[in-house]
Amino acid sequence: MNLTHWSKQSLSLLKSVWPQLVGLGVFLVLWQFGAMHYGMVVLPSPLETWAAIGRIATTGQLGDALLTTGFHIFAAFTLAVLLGILLGIVAGIQSGFQKAISPIISALQGIPPIAWIVLALLWFGSGSGTPIFTITVTTLPIVFLGTLESIRTFPTPLLEMARLFRTPPNLLLTDLYFPHLLSQLFPSLVAGLGLAWRVAVMAELLSSEVGIGAELNLARINLDTDEVMAWIVIVVISIWVSEYLLLRPLRHLLEPWRSLPTLTDNNQHTPSVF
Repeated sequence: MNLTHWSKQSLSLLKSVWPQLVGLGVFLVLWQFGAMHYGMVVLPSPLETWAAIGRIATTGQLGDALLTTGFHIFAAFTLAVLLGILLGIVAGIQSGFQKAISPIISALQGIPPIAWIVLALLWFGSGSGTPIFTITVTTLPIVFLGTLESIRTFPTPLLEMARLFRTPPNLLLTDLYFPHLLSQLFPSLVAGLGLAWRVAVMAELLSSEVGIGAELNLARINLDTDEVMAWIVIVVISIWVSEYLLLRPLRHLLEPWRSLPTLTDNNQHTPSVF
């Protein structure tokens, strides 16, 4: 029975990921054809890029760069999430505050990251201050708008029923407000984290001597195209790891009801009487 259940789970997992695997395979094939047509100087092949990643890892550059960039992203994105959720909740409850802060959020959205980097360079110089500041101001609007939309779409009849039964405030917070906020906010967190990685690399490339962006800039100066591609692939893999190994497990931990079997699933596993 355990072997059968494991086989069913493996088959279900394969069915869920095979479209991604097919898409990745097609991309790698097109990448290889492009490398064969243009040559290594313009576009290194996947194998050449993988070899460059191996060289970067053995020299210790990879670990140091990931730690530096990861610190910038963690510090800035945590600050953006905390501020965005707080401001979004207040704006969702107080319409006057929402009207007052809306022009500021629109301005933050409209200013391109490169402009923030230039401004941060004048304020903080080269160092960690520039990427942390830039990531914070560029991802804050995404979290704020996600939180605001969550507060706006909260089911009013459910809240009225809870008040009718005199539900304690702590249960309202843990069983109503928080689950609804988290379910609506998660897509914004995924989008914000991806943006945080892109902005971090851009800010480090222009303002720092450490981090993935700085290593990418150094490879560009040295005309090491395979190393440039290697750092790009490292960024992509880091974004995938951040989403699928950090955010998604965290969501399952905070929303355990999403992993509960549905009635349909139960019916599918019900043994037949015949």
